[in-house]
Amino acid sequence: MARPRIFVSHSSRACADASCGCSGYLEAALRLVEEAGCTPVSDRDVLAAGDAWHGVLMRELGSCQGAVVLISPHALGSHWVLEEAIVAAYLWEVTDGAFPVLPVPLPGVRRHQLRGSKLEKVGLDRFDMPDWGTEDDPKAPPHRLRETLVRLAQRHGSLPYPRVTELIADRVGVLSPVVLTDVAELLGVTVLPQAPAHMGYVVSAGLLSERPVAALGAHCAMRKALGRFLHLLTQEEHRQEVVDVVVPFARVPGLAAEQLNGLRGAGGGRTALLRARWPGTADMYVRRASEHPRPWPLHKPVPRPGGGFVDGLVEEIHAFLVRELCYGMPCGAEDLRRILARQEEECGPVTIVLNAEPDQELVRRLTAAFPQLLFLFTTGGAPDGRAGPWMLLASLPPEQELDMVLTHRDFTPVPPAPSAGHGREPGRGGGVAFGT
Repeated sequence: MARPRIFVSHSSRACADASCGCSGYLEAALRLVEEAGCTPVSDRDVLAAGDAWHGVLMRELGSCQGAVVLISPHALGSHWVLEEAIVAAYLWEVTDGAFPVLPVPLPGVRRHQLRGSKLEKVGLDRFDMPDWGTEDDPKAPPHRLRETLVRLAQRHGSLPYPRVTELIADRVGVLSPVVLTDVAELLGVTVLPQAPAHMGYVVSAGLLSERPVAALGAHCAMRKALGRFLHLLTQEEHRQEVVDVVVPFARVPGLAAEQLNGLRGAGGGRTALLRARWPGTADMYVRRASEHPRPWPLHKPVPRPGGGFVDGLVEEIHAFLVRELCYGMPCGAEDLRRILARQEEECGPVTIVLNAEPDQELVRRLTAAFPQLLFLFTTGGAPDGRAGPWMLLASLPPEQELDMVLTHRDFTPVPPAPSAGHGREPGRGGGVAFGT
């Protein structure tokens, strides 16, 4: 995930002959921005000899997501700090406060000194101003400044899911600023045209926001957005990837994802039950819970003929693990345990989806044989009131579930037309097929 870029406005160059030590405060502020999870940007990073100061600095500030203004005695009369502060305040206004401006008075500056200075017209006193007092260590910036920067980094770094947000941002990053602006408007999120590098992340966050529909066929901003840009992605696998990720994140209840992720840390058997009517719903629940570019490995076993039902399931699941995780090579129990542990650490647990009503004996046998797997039972039947060692997931109302499945199929890329009159229904994709 891209770290938010924070512009640090300063006048420490004027301190070179004054021996006032402002450069030390600048160095400490730059370190703080980095430690808080952001990327510091200052004139010394982006200006080369002979550059036109105004154009370069304005473009850089416009591509940032926040600004720190160090107010030293020299800054009070600095034309450069004034221009940077004006642009930062403008960005704060046009983003309704999403672009934070953090003025920091340094030792030797009192707030009342802003009146009558070049900076008075900016109105910096309307912002929270953590003072860097004379009694404070120059190497220890104000705690309030650190807290604000950390919150900003968290907001940009986890909205809504860092790794998946980055994936979708990369896919939509090929779109023109005009298209991204249109998509952002449809999704109700705000992008800054002067910060094109960040537009993809804002649109990605909007696409991945939970957007339940009121009923089957009701208005959906996510569908409008996909219809605006999906056809512009030239690679079919990228279009499919976007659909496979965006639809579950927009429609599957976030609570269900939390429940499935909570099972990962649970001791003993990890088993869940989903009430769902349509094929593919369980797949999308698992994809939503993955919160990773690589979805949790998913398998839907079919018992082999002969022998008992449970024995057949155990045999088939074991064969799948050896085939897919060990690539058919001999794999003992300890080897498999280590491979499964690494797999879960890297992207998530192997999940077994069973289209059946669970019972206690079945769950006991399966979790005893495969304690590292996550079992998801799915059935369209009404709850029978039986309690068991499984978690009942938050489900969708029937109309919302159907609308989710249809939306996925509506936007799944249509493969080349097959010959001999066989194939999928025209205008439809191949349905949900995350697992094997």
